[in-house]
Amino acid sequence: MKIIYQIILLSLFISGCTTIKKDYDRYSDINNLKKVIPKVEKYSKYGNPKTYKVFGVQYKPLKSHIGYSEEGLASWYGKKFHGRLTSTREKYDMYKLTAAHKTLPIPCYVKVTNLKNGKSIIVRVNDRGPFKKGRIIDLSYAAAVKLDIVTEGTEKVHVEAIDASKNN
Repeated sequence: MKIIYQIILLSLFISGCTTIKKDYDRYSDINNLKKVIPKVEKYSKYGNPKTYKVFGVQYKPLKSHIGYSEEGLASWYGKKFHGRLTSTREKYDMYKLTAAHKTLPIPCYVKVTNLKNGKSIIVRVNDRGPFKKGRIIDLSYAAAVKLDIVTEGTEKVHVEAIDASKNN
Protein backbone atom coordinates (compact mmCIF):
# COMPACT_ATOMS: atom_id res chain seq x y z
CA MET A 1 0.00 0.00 0.00
CA LYS A 2 2.88 2.33 0.81
CA ILE A 3 4.33 1.88 -2.68
CA ILE A 4 0.98 2.86 -4.26
CA TYR A 5 0.96 6.14 -2.31
CA GLN A 6 4.55 6.80 -3.38
CA ILE A 7 3.65 6.20 -7.03
CA ILE A 8 0.64 8.51 -6.75
CA LEU A 9 2.71 11.23 -5.09
CA LEU A 10 5.48 10.85 -7.67
CA SER A 11 3.02 11.08 -10.56
CA LEU A 12 1.39 14.17 -9.04
CA PHE A 13 4.80 15.76 -8.58
CA ILE A 14 5.86 14.99 -12.14
CA SER A 15 2.58 16.24 -13.62
CA GLY A 16 2.95 19.43 -11.58
CA CYS A 17 6.31 20.04 -13.25
CA THR A 18 5.08 19.65 -16.80
CA THR A 19 4.34 22.72 -18.84
CA ILE A 20 0.77 23.09 -19.99
CA LYS A 21 0.51 25.16 -23.13
CA LYS A 22 -1.58 28.18 -22.25
CA ASP A 23 -4.03 29.34 -24.88
CA TYR A 24 -2.60 32.84 -24.70
CA ASP A 25 0.88 31.74 -25.77
CA ARG A 26 0.09 32.53 -29.38
CA TYR A 27 3.10 34.71 -30.15
CA SER A 28 2.98 33.95 -33.87
CA ASP A 29 -0.58 35.30 -34.09
CA ILE A 30 0.26 38.36 -32.01
CA ASN A 31 3.36 39.19 -34.04
CA ASN A 32 1.19 39.21 -37.17
CA LEU A 33 -1.45 41.61 -35.81
CA LYS A 34 -2.36 44.51 -38.04
CA LYS A 35 -1.60 47.98 -36.75
CA VAL A 36 -4.46 49.83 -35.10
CA ILE A 37 -5.72 52.67 -37.29
CA PRO A 38 -7.21 55.44 -35.13
CA LYS A 39 -10.63 56.66 -36.17
CA VAL A 40 -13.07 59.18 -34.77
CA GLU A 41 -15.52 57.46 -32.43
CA LYS A 42 -18.21 58.77 -30.13
CA TYR A 43 -17.34 58.38 -26.47
CA SER A 44 -19.19 55.53 -24.77
CA LYS A 45 -22.19 56.51 -22.67
CA TYR A 46 -21.47 53.54 -20.37
CA GLY A 47 -17.75 54.00 -19.90
CA ASN A 48 -17.66 57.71 -19.16
CA PRO A 49 -19.61 58.56 -16.02
CA LYS A 50 -19.10 62.00 -14.47
CA THR A 51 -17.24 60.27 -11.64
CA TYR A 52 -16.75 56.73 -10.40
CA LYS A 53 -15.23 55.10 -7.34
CA VAL A 54 -12.98 52.02 -7.14
CA PHE A 55 -11.37 50.73 -3.93
CA GLY A 56 -12.40 53.93 -2.15
CA VAL A 57 -10.73 56.24 -4.70
CA GLN A 58 -12.85 58.71 -6.70
CA TYR A 59 -12.01 59.16 -10.39
CA LYS A 60 -13.24 61.80 -12.81
CA PRO A 61 -12.91 60.93 -16.52
CA LEU A 62 -11.52 63.67 -18.74
CA LYS A 63 -13.90 65.43 -21.11
CA SER A 64 -11.44 64.97 -24.00
CA HIS A 65 -8.37 62.89 -24.73
CA ILE A 66 -6.85 65.55 -27.01
CA GLY A 67 -3.52 66.79 -25.65
CA TYR A 68 -3.12 64.01 -23.06
CA SER A 69 0.50 62.95 -22.53
CA GLU A 70 2.03 61.19 -19.52
CA GLU A 71 4.94 59.01 -18.47
CA GLY A 72 4.51 56.30 -15.91
CA LEU A 73 4.25 52.60 -15.25
CA ALA A 74 2.32 50.29 -17.58
CA SER A 75 1.08 46.83 -16.66
CA TRP A 76 -0.93 44.27 -18.60
CA TYR A 77 -3.97 42.09 -18.14
CA GLY A 78 -4.87 38.87 -19.87
CA LYS A 79 -6.59 35.55 -19.39
CA LYS A 80 -8.41 36.38 -16.14
CA PHE A 81 -10.41 39.10 -17.93
CA HIS A 82 -10.55 37.57 -21.44
CA GLY A 83 -14.17 37.51 -22.63
CA ARG A 84 -15.48 39.75 -19.84
CA LEU A 85 -17.19 43.03 -20.60
CA THR A 86 -15.07 46.16 -20.73
CA SER A 87 -16.30 49.55 -19.58
CA THR A 88 -17.53 50.20 -23.12
CA ARG A 89 -19.61 46.99 -22.88
CA GLU A 90 -17.43 45.25 -25.48
CA LYS A 91 -15.91 41.86 -24.74
CA TYR A 92 -12.28 42.13 -23.69
CA ASP A 93 -10.06 40.32 -26.17
CA MET A 94 -6.54 39.88 -24.89
CA TYR A 95 -5.34 39.25 -28.46
CA LYS A 96 -6.28 42.75 -29.67
CA LEU A 97 -4.27 45.94 -29.22
CA THR A 98 -6.34 47.57 -26.49
CA ALA A 99 -5.80 49.16 -23.10
CA ALA A 100 -7.45 50.37 -19.92
CA HIS A 101 -7.03 53.84 -18.41
CA LYS A 102 -8.52 55.43 -15.30
CA THR A 103 -9.46 58.84 -16.69
CA LEU A 104 -9.13 59.02 -20.48
CA PRO A 105 -12.53 59.15 -22.16
CA ILE A 106 -13.31 55.85 -23.84
CA PRO A 107 -12.96 54.80 -26.50
CA CYS A 108 -9.93 56.73 -27.69
CA TYR A 109 -6.55 55.92 -29.19
CA VAL A 110 -3.11 56.38 -27.67
CA LYS A 111 0.46 55.76 -28.70
CA VAL A 112 2.35 53.82 -26.01
CA THR A 113 6.14 53.82 -26.07
CA ASN A 114 8.23 51.48 -23.92
CA LEU A 115 10.92 53.82 -22.56
CA LYS A 116 13.33 50.94 -21.91
CA ASN A 117 13.52 49.65 -25.50
CA GLY A 118 11.94 52.41 -27.61
CA LYS A 119 9.23 50.16 -29.07
CA SER A 120 5.87 51.83 -29.61
CA ILE A 121 2.37 50.85 -30.70
CA ILE A 122 -1.06 52.39 -31.02
CA VAL A 123 -3.83 50.91 -28.88
CA ARG A 124 -7.53 51.57 -28.50
CA VAL A 125 -8.46 52.47 -24.91
CA ASN A 126 -11.80 50.78 -24.18
CA ASP A 127 -11.68 49.93 -20.48
CA ARG A 128 -11.08 51.37 -17.00
CA GLY A 129 -8.01 50.60 -14.95
CA PRO A 130 -5.40 49.90 -13.75
CA PHE A 131 -6.39 50.39 -10.15
CA LYS A 132 -3.06 49.47 -8.64
CA LYS A 133 -1.18 52.43 -7.20
CA GLY A 134 1.48 53.95 -9.43
CA ARG A 135 0.27 52.50 -12.73
CA ILE A 136 -1.08 54.72 -15.51
CA ILE A 137 -2.19 52.23 -18.17
CA ASP A 138 -3.11 48.56 -18.37
CA LEU A 139 -2.29 46.97 -21.73
CA SER A 140 -3.89 43.93 -23.30
CA TYR A 141 -1.72 40.83 -23.44
CA ALA A 142 -1.12 41.38 -27.19
CA ALA A 143 -0.02 44.99 -26.63
CA ALA A 144 2.29 43.92 -23.81
CA VAL A 145 3.86 41.29 -26.07
CA LYS A 146 4.42 43.87 -28.82
CA LEU A 147 6.15 46.20 -26.33
CA ASP A 148 8.12 43.41 -24.58
CA ILE A 149 6.45 44.01 -21.23
CA VAL A 150 4.99 40.53 -20.57
CA THR A 151 8.02 38.99 -18.84
CA GLU A 152 8.68 41.88 -16.45
CA GLY A 153 4.98 42.54 -15.92
CA THR A 154 5.41 46.31 -15.78
CA GLU A 155 7.54 48.86 -17.57
CA LYS A 156 7.95 52.62 -17.73
CA VAL A 157 6.13 54.03 -20.76
CA HIS A 158 5.11 57.25 -22.42
CA VAL A 159 1.40 57.49 -23.31
CA GLU A 160 0.25 60.09 -25.81
CA ALA A 161 -3.32 60.55 -27.02
CA ILE A 162 -3.96 60.55 -30.75
CA ASP A 163 -6.29 63.04 -32.39
CA ALA A 164 -7.93 60.76 -34.98
CA SER A 165 -9.68 63.73 -36.65
CA LYS A 166 -6.27 64.87 -37.93
CA ASN A 167 -5.64 61.49 -39.60
CA ASN A 168 -8.68 61.77 -41.87
